[in-house]
Amino acid sequence: MPQGLVKGGKGQRLWKDLTSYIEFTDVELRILENACYTEDRIAKERRAIGDHLTVKGSQGQIVAHPLLVNLRQDEAHFATLMKQIDIPDEQEGMDSGESRSSMMRSVAQSRWGKAYGAD
Repeated sequence: MPQGLVKGGKGQRLWKDLTSYIEFTDVELRILENACYTEDRIAKERRAIGDHLTVKGSQGQIVAHPLLVNLRQDEAHFATLMKQIDIPDEQEGMDSGESRSSMMRSVAQSRWGKAYGAD
């Protein structure tokens, strides 16, 4: 688990959820780590914004909450990071009755191009 993630936060949950059933490459782990930090930042921004989508500007006018720009950027960054990681669709194999280990074996074979059990 990467250091610095919010304890019990969305980033830690994302890390635990994905690393519990997917074996990642070193590069993918680094991308996932970045995504987890981004997920924690998104949660903080959402808490800070709360129900206040607008605030009073410097001259008393109503303006969009300044954190909305950061939130949009972080959400786009998170989506980009997650697209870079090869995450199998959990329902793909489960719908056909394939066992979890068989599904993960298929994922491993497709990712590394090796037959299961081959040297």
